[in-house]
Amino acid sequence: SPVQVRFSPTLRFARTCAFAGMAETKERRMITEAELAKHSKEDDAWICIHDLIIALPKDFLEEHPGGPDVITCLAGKDVTTDFEDIAHSDSAREWSSKYIIGYKEGAEEEAKTKLVPKNAELSKGGGGLGPLLPTILVAVIAVIAYFIFGKK
Repeated sequence: SPVQVRFSPTLRFARTCAFAGMAETKERRMITEAELAKHSKEDDAWICIHDLIIALPKDFLEEHPGGPDVITCLAGKDVTTDFEDIAHSDSAREWSSKYIIGYKEGAEEEAKTKLVPKNAELSKGGGGLGPLLPTILVAVIAVIAYFIFGKK
């Protein structure tokens, strides 16, 4: 029996990215919110993530794990909060970076050359409970165990 190979979205994106070099090599331009808002259709969808304007290829809508409705609902807008709330993977961030066509008007100078930040880059600011979480978890379990088993 022949081996069936399933064509995964990841492979398709990798293939598509090979032809997306123009977004990486083309000089980025400043894009106003009004211009961004004009690109809110299924066949012409732009989004803004971290002040970077990304032109989504047509086939992306069907391949997006959240489905096409998520994209068409948010196209033409700054979706940074939505993008981060979903906790997109680093591979999604790398993929997005290949389709950057410009930067949002009023963005910091670094937006002219930066990529969509990876998860590790976003958490560099310090703070948070990340490193302390295992210690806190052990302490909470110890307190619960004390009250359950210690009172006899």
